[in-house]
Amino acid sequence: RYLLDKDVEIVGAISRSPDKVGKDLGEVTGLDRRLGVSISDDPHEVFTRTSPDIAVVAITSYLVDAAEHFRIALSHGVNVITLSEEALYPWNTAPELTAELDALAKEHGVTITGGGFQDSFWVNAVAQLMGTAHRIDSVTGTSSWNVDEYGPELAELQQVGATIEEFDAWCREAVRPPTFGRIALDALVAGAGLTPKQILTRTEPELAHETLHCAALGIDVPPGKCIGFTDIDEIRTEEGPVFVFRMSGRLYGPDDSDVNEWTIHGEPDLVMSNGTPPTMATTCTQLVNRIPDVLDADPGFVTVVDLPRLRYRHGRL
Repeated sequence: RYLLDKDVEIVGAISRSPDKVGKDLGEVTGLDRRLGVSISDDPHEVFTRTSPDIAVVAITSYLVDAAEHFRIALSHGVNVITLSEEALYPWNTAPELTAELDALAKEHGVTITGGGFQDSFWVNAVAQLMGTAHRIDSVTGTSSWNVDEYGPELAELQQVGATIEEFDAWCREAVRPPTFGRIALDALVAGAGLTPKQILTRTEPELAHETLHCAALGIDVPPGKCIGFTDIDEIRTEEGPVFVFRMSGRLYGPDDSDVNEWTIHGEPDLVMSNGTPPTMATTCTQLVNRIPDVLDADPGFVTVVDLPRLRYRHGRL
């Protein structure tokens, strides 16, 4: 709906889900009208037939999982904007894969960018706040999001319903990709022209204090079992400033809500709080408002660190 409200012409839709393939996009997305766009499971056919300007890729969080989808779009000469969190700033966490996608995009004269909620709330708004400081000793962020709003796959990844023993075993044995917080801190450090010296990550379980229902998994989680976890990322820089981000993905109780707060200690001390940010909605709005910037950018893998300031787009894009 956000795309249509900005007069974007949607020419194709792609999904692997058999429950969606062949259906009209308007029906699947809950609009009150048909769009005349049938969902396909053949991206090559869609890109060849429609020759779109840009593909909005909203399927998975990490570059290794999304890379093939990006390759298909880029090889057809289609720009890409994605909400894949690692694509926000993947140069440190997946350098070889990022370099490959960068070269492919440049070969075909198109741009790939990662955006979403983190574009402003975790990077650009924080960077602007940093720009008001004379000296920075530390930058600390706290953010939380409701596991139940993002489907069963993410709820399982967040260990919802696990015992503390199962959680501890998972922490010891799991080969985990980089955290979303680490990626945001990488972007902040790079944008400030600082040099990482030490990178630390630890993970703490979030436990239920009362029985909570998880709609995503269709289960009740009793007291003492996991409702998610908090990742604490820290980057110490050669120049001195220390960056810390506490990000919680957990099942919410009736009094919980999303949080996004940042504190800068230095001269002067600075605080930014977004109250209760509408995380899901602003993931979509920031993705849509970034489209003109992606179309205007130089070819390659261009992160939000190097794009113009995010701005409001009135009317059509």
